[in-house]
Amino acid sequence: MNDYMSTVQFFAENPDAYMWQVYLPISIWLIVVLIFFVLLLKKYTFGNWSEENPNPYAGETFDMPRGVFRGTLTLSLLFIVVILELVNVRITGFEEEIHELMVAFQMMLGFYFGSKVMHHMASTDRKKTQFMAEAEKAVVLKEDESDEFGDTQAAG
Repeated sequence: MNDYMSTVQFFAENPDAYMWQVYLPISIWLIVVLIFFVLLLKKYTFGNWSEENPNPYAGETFDMPRGVFRGTLTLSLLFIVVILELVNVRITGFEEEIHELMVAFQMMLGFYFGSKVMHHMASTDRKKTQFMAEAEKAVVLKEDESDEFGDTQAAG
């Protein structure tokens, strides 16, 4: 195989290669994810919950644990990107065909980790502000207790 063979030419000469390298792994992944969701639906949404043993995730999407859908979507996108990058290693020029997906994946990573950083910074800032407010309140209360004049009518 010529290292500089274009993507279209490679797949035109080897039509089964795209099937085995891209479609088959992604199809298997989708089947595994569907089985995973069916099992989750059976356990959480249609489980044997009662008044004594309520579903702890009631009120969440499909009564499943928080983050199941977000995590599955993230893992699915990661899996697809890894498969496409493995194909890219073998076939020169394939990255130009999947450039938009790579940009979307990078944006997803940036948004996810950026939002987590901002969440932790806001949480830390909130705790710091609360601590400073309590310290200031204690100082004000201490100043009020040390009233030197004793006369509340005094001016000046």
